[in-house]
Amino acid sequence: GFGIRIARSGESALQRVEYDRPDVILLDVLLPGMDGFETCRHLKAEPTTEDIPIIFMTSLTSTEDKVKGFEAGAVDYVTKPLHQEEVLARIKTHLRLRDLTLNLEKKNRQLEVSTRVEKMRLFEAVSQQREQLRALNSKLTQVQEAERTQLARELHDEMGQALTAISLNLTAVFETLPPEIAPTIKERLAEASWLADQTLEQVRELSLNLRPPMLDDLGLVPTLLWYIKRYTQRVNIDVNFETVGLEDRMASIVETAVYRIVQEALTNIAKHAKTAKNVQIRLERSVTAIVVLIKDDGRGFDVAKVMGDQSSNSGIGLLGMQERVKLLRGNFNVESQLDQGTCLSIAIPWGSE
Repeated sequence: GFGIRIARSGESALQRVEYDRPDVILLDVLLPGMDGFETCRHLKAEPTTEDIPIIFMTSLTSTEDKVKGFEAGAVDYVTKPLHQEEVLARIKTHLRLRDLTLNLEKKNRQLEVSTRVEKMRLFEAVSQQREQLRALNSKLTQVQEAERTQLARELHDEMGQALTAISLNLTAVFETLPPEIAPTIKERLAEASWLADQTLEQVRELSLNLRPPMLDDLGLVPTLLWYIKRYTQRVNIDVNFETVGLEDRMASIVETAVYRIVQEALTNIAKHAKTAKNVQIRLERSVTAIVVLIKDDGRGFDVAKVMGDQSSNSGIGLLGMQERVKLLRGNFNVESQLDQGTCLSIAIPWGSE
């Protein structure tokens, strides 16, 4: 059976449902004071009662009255005189519908929670994998720099010394040749000595490009000044280099990354900018990061196209710089327009490890 609660006016019905919430409401249209339509609208406006099924009981049978009731929020109509079996059947039907609706809402909430949990689990898994990949890439970069350092040292110390000894020996032999020696022999010795000197210079150049010792000994700014001076001697491009707040050394991995980025950027400008005549490089240390700006007045390019073309050297160079910055949890941005030059802006936390 059903427990029944009676309210004799719309106002008393609204008060009663506040402390005694029913499962279904049978509401007469014609009530003293507030009529049934207004009472229904109040019930549907409250979050605590909006989902209670309301069935109107009325002797009003016009279509207009029924539409008005449904617009107020009723789910059904029974007309007077009432028939007990019909009323009970409708009550049971709407209670069943309400139970099904509540059950569906509950399952939807459970599904939403389950979906959120699964998304969080997947997000955490992806984040862990991304972090592992970042750590592996960082380790790979460190290994590459270590190998560069070792190879540069071997080229400078072992091959450099060997070539220096060969050059000195050839010079000594040339200077001690008797006057009557054939001119062709002197020419070949002179050529061999010149070749040894050229090879020595190339070995030194390769060693410096692999890893300039002054980067570890003197730091980032002196090394960049040295590199830029040599760069401008080789290419017809003026470079304006400016630093702000870089009196102190930073973490070695940050200094190495910035040096490699500037080196790669200048190489790209020389190879691909074509019309570039001026480059501006600004390094500024903020409270949390070192900010690098590199601008040129070259021919520019389509950023999306170049960054997406992994077969082009310039695209590979930009992606390499971007990857270096990401490994150090920094920000990388490139802007370029045809015939208006290119601007690289980079920010790397100066305490990155």
